[in-house]
Amino acid sequence: MLVGNSLEAGCRNNQEGETMPIEELATTLTTVWKFDYEPKIKALRDLYEVAKKDQWNAATDVPWDLEIDPSGDILDPSQDPFREFDFVKALPEEKQTDMAVRNAAWMLSQFLHGEQGALLCCGQLVEVVPDMDGKLYAATQVIDEARHVEVFHRYIKRLHRVYPIDPTLQAVLNQILEADMWQMKCVGMQVIVESLAMGAFKIMKEGSRDELLRKIVGLTAQDEARHVSYGLIYMKDEIPRLPDPDRDRIEDFAYSAVEVLSGRKPGTGMLSQMAIVEEIGVDPAVAIKEAMEKFTDPVFLAAQPDPFRDQVIPQLQRIDLITDRTAPKYRALGYEI
Repeated sequence: MLVGNSLEAGCRNNQEGETMPIEELATTLTTVWKFDYEPKIKALRDLYEVAKKDQWNAATDVPWDLEIDPSGDILDPSQDPFREFDFVKALPEEKQTDMAVRNAAWMLSQFLHGEQGALLCCGQLVEVVPDMDGKLYAATQVIDEARHVEVFHRYIKRLHRVYPIDPTLQAVLNQILEADMWQMKCVGMQVIVESLAMGAFKIMKEGSRDELLRKIVGLTAQDEARHVSYGLIYMKDEIPRLPDPDRDRIEDFAYSAVEVLSGRKPGTGMLSQMAIVEEIGVDPAVAIKEAMEKFTDPVFLAAQPDPFRDQVIPQLQRIDLITDRTAPKYRALGYEI
């Protein structure tokens, strides 16, 4: 569980002199030594070889000399549903541009924080997975995630500023880090969170007009595809071996993560994003009222890109983690199972 609030847990000053919170999470891990070094899971060992070949350097392989045009579409317009809101359309053009930039910074900040969550989780996986093939690959993902933290932080600082992590997102990441089963960590991070990221990055690459961001998400999506493959390869054989009570726990955990992160459970949407409107001088009560109306409108939701529908749900089905017991819950969220 979280140890106190962020101020009680500690703080540091960044280069700008701002006080930055440090949060501590108490987790229980069983470190597993493996003294059989021979390959046992060929698909994982092959993925490890691919990961070694596909490493890139965030400092030298990204064209940082490119300028960001804040008046252009930083994100694919479909990833910025606020453009369709009445309170945004009523703003002067320069205010609309300002809000689009802030919204892009907010969304990318959540990916930045998610990448740190993945960094922490993969460090745990190196310790807890029982197979040497799994440990070796997870080690390559640790450096992948470190690179992603570096590249997104550098980009966001050029665009605007880094926003705090959304409490809903942090709650799910904390549950993954606190999980007492390594299979649960693998499903939560590799299959759900990484699939979500891969789907979102695909949309960004295809729809953003910012060449620098397109390059960044292209390189990152290449890594994310391997990360998802790791979870699918490992869990495809691991899930069927679990006793029914453990399997049920993982199924319920997966559903809960999808329910919360998709925002389809009332009260679980990323309302911290609405802080942006106050920054540009809009009454947050007006914005929240319209947001609640829009995000409970099936027609509006159907028109939005949905990486859960397109990426996450199919991957959970591939590892047989959506069963007759849990399928009705997904249908209740509006997903076709």
